[in-house]
Amino acid sequence: MKLPWYVISKGSILHHFPLIGKSTAQSLGPIILVPDPIYKDLQTDSPHPKHIALLIHEETHRKRQKEMGILKFAYHYIFDSKFRFQEELLAVKEAMKYLKKNKISFDFDRNAKFLSSYVYLWPVSKEYAEKELKKVWDEV
Repeated sequence: MKLPWYVISKGSILHHFPLIGKSTAQSLGPIILVPDPIYKDLQTDSPHPKHIALLIHEETHRKRQKEMGILKFAYHYIFDSKFRFQEELLAVKEAMKYLKKNKISFDFDRNAKFLSSYVYLWPVSKEYAEKELKKVWDEV
């Protein structure tokens, strides 16, 4: 698929930076950074559906940052755990719509562990994250 100009591979250099890492994607202002293997897959004629869902997730963050302003969004995302969790749920919801429409399962346990981990500065418990993810899945 043809990717928009703002979707960029982390390449082999950026994945060494803390919090950017080599296995996660980020929306930083107008730019979306994705791990190189995912970037390469997204450029194929038939990318993996979970990679498309990841891109949808990051597009949601990109749009929200544009709506709120990058500095305001970043401030709340860093310092307000409730805001951070709600923003992640919002982005996950958009990805879930794609997954559900394409009859692709969602791993609640794995995603709840990730959402409640150090990556997101432990905003909620794993149990709460899983409950909220299931609620969102039922809504879409």
